[in-house]
Amino acid sequence: MRRLMMLMPLLAAACSEGNPAKDAAQDARDIAQVNAAQDAKPPAKPISPQPILYFDVTKNKLYGSGCNFVASDGGMGAVLLAQNERAFMKLDDNIVALAADKGSTALPQGGWSRYSGKEYALTLTKIDGGSDKKAGVIDMFDGQMVVTNPHDQIVYQAKGNVQCKPV
Repeated sequence: MRRLMMLMPLLAAACSEGNPAKDAAQDARDIAQVNAAQDAKPPAKPISPQPILYFDVTKNKLYGSGCNFVASDGGMGAVLLAQNERAFMKLDDNIVALAADKGSTALPQGGWSRYSGKEYALTLTKIDGGSDKKAGVIDMFDGQMVVTNPHDQIVYQAKGNVQCKPV
């Protein structure tokens, strides 16, 4: 009984009516704070695609028609192989495959402008006003590669040369 008497003021305070407008405003602030925390994106973690070398192609059987992207500031090795079904990048010495988005713009020799995977999506596009030439069966043009993470944050972007050729 004595315990009940000690709890009575607390129970009365809990049941008493507060200021509904003030309580609603506080609730709205609390909800907005929770929503903002849930919608926050982690900082983008840049990636550095590595050149895909002949050894990588043979070991992983990356043969096929399509387009290769060589970044202007990245040497002579292709950092992207964009083929009919998949595209390949090399990150941290591992080949990463992305599925072709066949609803995107078709590139020469079976390549596509958009590919997506578990961790990344990429676009490969022609640069308006850039060089565009054909040498036999090889199409060459100035292009841009943009890679995004699952939060649509750019983690890699480069301009360079695209060569599309049959195998």
